[in-house]
Amino acid sequence: IRGNNMAVTYKDCMVCGKRFKVCNTCIKSIPEELQWRRVVCCSQHFAFHLPIIRYVRKQISKAEACTELKRALSAYGEVTFTKDIQPIVDEILSDSD
Repeated sequence: IRGNNMAVTYKDCMVCGKRFKVCNTCIKSIPEELQWRRVVCCSQHFAFHLPIIRYVRKQISKAEACTELKRALSAYGEVTFTKDIQPIVDEILSDSD
């Protein structure tokens, strides 16, 4: 049972854009393995988010991002990405370097 004093906020999934509820109290103490709850609507979308964000931050190569993204697509199926993310996904999955 939740008390009425728990602050709740909504965010848009950084992968698909779906609105999801985030508990402000919980978000401050989320363990590392549950970090996905801060940025995406479900754990499956975190598998897409990680290679995209790591590629954008230049932490991994395009080839590494492509491999990870294809692995997520194989595991979880097609995703309708946000209009801001789709061009990055297209770039990662393109044949040119």
